[in-house]
Amino acid sequence: MTTSGGSGPRRTGRERAAEARRQQAAAERRRKQLVVGGVTLAVIALAVLIGVLVQNNKSANSKNARNAYGAGQPFAAPSGVAPSPGTPADPGAIVFGKPDAKVTVEVDEDVRCPFCKEAESFFGATNKEYADAGKIQVHYRLVDLIDRNGGGQGSLVGGATLACAADVGQTEFIAFHDLIYKNQPDETTDTYGSVDYMLNLASQVPNLRSATFDKCATSGKYAQWIKDNYTWLNTKLGGNVGTPDIYIDGTPFPLKDPNAVPGTQQTADYKAALDAAVAKQG
Repeated sequence: MTTSGGSGPRRTGRERAAEARRQQAAAERRRKQLVVGGVTLAVIALAVLIGVLVQNNKSANSKNARNAYGAGQPFAAPSGVAPSPGTPADPGAIVFGKPDAKVTVEVDEDVRCPFCKEAESFFGATNKEYADAGKIQVHYRLVDLIDRNGGGQGSLVGGATLACAADVGQTEFIAFHDLIYKNQPDETTDTYGSVDYMLNLASQVPNLRSATFDKCATSGKYAQWIKDNYTWLNTKLGGNVGTPDIYIDGTPFPLKDPNAVPGTQQTADYKAALDAAVAKQG
């Protein structure tokens, strides 16, 4: 009950006690909210920390696996590289085409690179057509750019296994090359980092699999060749490696954005550039 007197209302003892209880309850609610908030923040922080640790652990495992593939193998280049013999300083390119072809097309690529797949879809059939006709030689240099930038070992394992196909023959190499790009996984998926997967894929190419081929892929015989080709390309491009990197007799032929220049037009432009190079060589 509230009574009036003096300069304002005066509260009874019961009302003052009730107000004190309300203030105490409010203070308790604020305390609980702070506790809940603190616990929530702690849980979020712990989750973030666990995520970082898991990611770091995955990255470390990925790096270790990548370092282990081909470890202890001396430098070796696949059969028939140009220039020959390949060396760590210039590992050489895998050659597809006839020896007397006068025009050289250089293709620097990564089997995990989606733009390389795009280039292959635009220019791959033309390369085979012109190489089979003896007009051009295609020199393939395989690098591990995506592994270095995004982690994993698919560029290394996939590329090294493809290099093993060059030891079997040009027919088997180019068939496996086509198959790898047709089945290329998403760039963030390291499917090609599995030797078993690559060997199963190679089983689709007639006459490719053998004990020698399997040992080549499993041992990582050409892992160092892949890494050294990256170093070679990095030096050539002044530290700004991008793939695909395509040259016709030393002249760059860049892949364009298909939204700006449709693939059919890029294929036509590529054929025109090859024809001009062939005509120039006579």
